[in-house]
Amino acid sequence: MYKVLIVDDEPLVQIGLQSMITWPDFHISICGTASNGKQALEMIRSHHPDIVVTDIKMPIMNGLELMEASQSLPGGPPEFIILTCYEDFPYIKKALEYQAVDYIIKLGLKPDELSLAVERAVKKIESRIT
Repeated sequence: MYKVLIVDDEPLVQIGLQSMITWPDFHISICGTASNGKQALEMIRSHHPDIVVTDIKMPIMNGLELMEASQSLPGGPPEFIILTCYEDFPYIKKALEYQAVDYIIKLGLKPDELSLAVERAVKKIESRIT
């Protein structure tokens, strides 16, 4: 079973992401939640999630800084799905540099959209393993 870490500074978004899709259907368990990038980085080091769903704009350490810091982790970084309110090209460009699986706009997020991103992340993980 794969593990996902949910990172967002809004508790309601964390709850929404946890309940939006049935994670076990994707062979994924939620290993935790974090409210900023620094806390998330510590959890990545201790829980070794396969996937991180993260917001960009957060206090202390933002999602792009989290992606950058994760690049040097032993075993490599997890797969990242970026979730944000911003359709800002520099953010998108930076997320792509760090090979984010997807860049999803929070407003109007639907379960199908999150499911597709999760499926893509799982495929990337499986292609690395084989």
